[in-house]
Amino acid sequence: MNKLITLVQLSKNSILEKIKMIEIDYAFEIPLEFKNLLLEYNVCKPSKSFYKNGKLQFNLNYFLGITEDPNQSLLESFKTYLNRMPEEIFPIGSVDGGDLLCMNKRSGELYNWFHEEHDWGLEGINKWPVMVAQNMGEYLNQLILSELPKQQEIEIAKRDSKVKITPMSVKIRNEQREQQGLHALSFEEWEALLNG
Repeated sequence: MNKLITLVQLSKNSILEKIKMIEIDYAFEIPLEFKNLLLEYNVCKPSKSFYKNGKLQFNLNYFLGITEDPNQSLLESFKTYLNRMPEEIFPIGSVDGGDLLCMNKRSGELYNWFHEEHDWGLEGINKWPVMVAQNMGEYLNQLILSELPKQQEIEIAKRDSKVKITPMSVKIRNEQREQQGLHALSFEEWEALLNG
């Protein structure tokens, strides 16, 4: 079973009041499965949050809900992504990388909205998001624990990682050195020190 952890608590009456306001203002009824999730957990995160099906894989940060935090707000996300996705769907969850988990307003099907391919607000893009589940229950049951990187992947990342040096970063680092009474280093000296 996939346990849901509430991130923002609010009374059921307050949540229901806001849901009704959204439904009236945007002329659609939030599907019952998601409405029940909001009433029970509001903004929440599943204990198992990683979705993997073939090449499509993503991590759900949290389900949106009723909150003043614009990043977690169902209403703010709805307003932000209006006309940027098919009219039949709306955002219900935050996914890593600025992507979204969306739900069909009528059927309750869930979709992965990938901002680089599915953002209808960008010229020439009208590709439909990818369906990931028939309903909320199916989606939650498909989620697994996030996969840890393999040892070989960790070693490659360590070997290939470099600290990016820019003129601005050199300036800031040299200002910090001056405050400590140390002399400034050149761009090349910083490169050798940080990536040598």
